[in-house]
Amino acid sequence: MSEMNTSASLTLGRRSDEDWMEFFSSYSHIVLIANSDEQSFEEIAAAYPETTLFVFFNKINRVLKRPFEGNSLLVTRSNQAGSELVYRNLLGQMVALLPGKGFAGVMNLRTVEFEHLMTPEEFAPTPAGSLDLASYFTNFYPYAHTASSGFALAVWLCEKVKDRVIVLNGFSGQRGSKWKLFHIHDWSFEQSVLHLLAANGRLDIGKPAFNPYRALSQHFPDIDPLDVSFAAAQVLSLRLENTSRHVDKLISITMPLRVIYNAIRGLKRKSKKERILDKRRKQEAETK
Repeated sequence: MSEMNTSASLTLGRRSDEDWMEFFSSYSHIVLIANSDEQSFEEIAAAYPETTLFVFFNKINRVLKRPFEGNSLLVTRSNQAGSELVYRNLLGQMVALLPGKGFAGVMNLRTVEFEHLMTPEEFAPTPAGSLDLASYFTNFYPYAHTASSGFALAVWLCEKVKDRVIVLNGFSGQRGSKWKLFHIHDWSFEQSVLHLLAANGRLDIGKPAFNPYRALSQHFPDIDPLDVSFAAAQVLSLRLENTSRHVDKLISITMPLRVIYNAIRGLKRKSKKERILDKRRKQEAETK
């Protein structure tokens, strides 16, 4: 392994896969910390060697109860308006939680073409680079959804940085009491992929989830495993159909509440993201 890097200029200007592969290869372990109720950063921070890189995402004040001085990278996802940490003036607050010499800077990430990557200068004085995974996910992520930041980076690392230990902490894909799940991501698909990679030794997601269907197939070796899969799929289909009927009833019952809710939303002032996009569309129209 190459000598450990400690300079915060590590990320400055990095854009290509090769740039980031070189960066991540300078650490022995790469631990991705999810913004979820399931993460246990305080417990695991001291469990890994000094050559470990801890990767945090977006609003890390949700995860860090106190400043962390170990090796770290802050990943900020771009939406159509760019990084929310930048246009909401939150970057300084987040960077202040990573004061150590091991802070490597910011990675600006996107996973779909319509997301707007920002230049390193827009993150100044914090050193920054970007990783564009829009084309990477074009052919295998479900359409009408976009990959979540943690999933995107984890899968990319599994393929591109194969000789390092990749650990996921808090990647449950479940709605917690503190933070909601954004349904623009396909959580079922993502959890399936992560568990598949973990089962094949490509990454560590902690204690593997018990798979009762695999155990069932092993308990009855005379039954074709394909029949086990078909039976599970049939039951799941029936249960989903029953759930759909009840959801349809709830939608009808709550229609008056939704009318009131939509009316109130229509009175709200546009968000900063919406104002940025309106301004950009206006500028593009004027240049045509």
